[in-house]
Amino acid sequence: QLYIMKNRAFIERLIARARAANCSALVLTLDCQIQGQRHRDIRNGLSTPPRPTLRNLANLATKPGWCLGMLGTRRRSFGNIVGHVDDLSDVGSISRWVGQQFDRTLNWQDVLWLRRQWEGKLVVKGVMDPEDARQALRVGADAIIVSNHGGRQLDGAPSAIRVLPEIAAAVGGRAEVLFDSGIRSGQDVLRALGMGADGVLIGRAFLYGLGAMGEAGVERVLDIIRAELAGTMALCGITDLAQAAEALLPDTGPAAPPAALHGPRPDTAMPHIAIT
Repeated sequence: QLYIMKNRAFIERLIARARAANCSALVLTLDCQIQGQRHRDIRNGLSTPPRPTLRNLANLATKPGWCLGMLGTRRRSFGNIVGHVDDLSDVGSISRWVGQQFDRTLNWQDVLWLRRQWEGKLVVKGVMDPEDARQALRVGADAIIVSNHGGRQLDGAPSAIRVLPEIAAAVGGRAEVLFDSGIRSGQDVLRALGMGADGVLIGRAFLYGLGAMGEAGVERVLDIIRAELAGTMALCGITDLAQAAEALLPDTGPAAPPAALHGPRPDTAMPHIAIT
């Protein structure tokens, strides 16, 4: 996953490293060139570097095993940046550098420049408008991710699931359409597939598993979502995911999703494991 920075030489080196590591695809995030006012982060005191609070310290005190495990880790920094940019050695200096590097002038010509740098699959993330989806195809994107950045960037933006059918129709099968923001269960997966997505991305769910149990926790999360998806399909009377739209939207079709399918949950942050 890539954010285009002002330091284009660093971006070129980063792409070269991804190529050398045999990465098969590059995901370019389009909707984070400025930091939104993330109310939950402000309320929770989230900062870089972290500033411990009495509440956080009390919470850590109840999890000594986890704390000891974290203290034993070898690296607690951004390995994709440290050693590749001059005069960056700690989390504080990295945070300041990153804050200064987001390029507010990012436009479609920059995406075209990136397309020339990268020979592999190019995925653009943060598409919420059908015309943006069509423009992404024009500059060479192989797939798009319908995402509102979990609702954290602009909390008044429409939910990603509401705009998904229209964007899927605009793409018209010319590229893969992936869905992001709000996937919590197998039912959510089926909803997204039934409304035009080719696949989904999860973020918070896999992070919970990773934080609790490491790799085994991520595998457990995926097992849960798969089991929920299979159960939901059975209860909807379908045996193939290709039947998802027919089962969920028998009267309206994917272009006009009924509000009942959206559920009461607002979108929250979701970056990036695909379930296939």
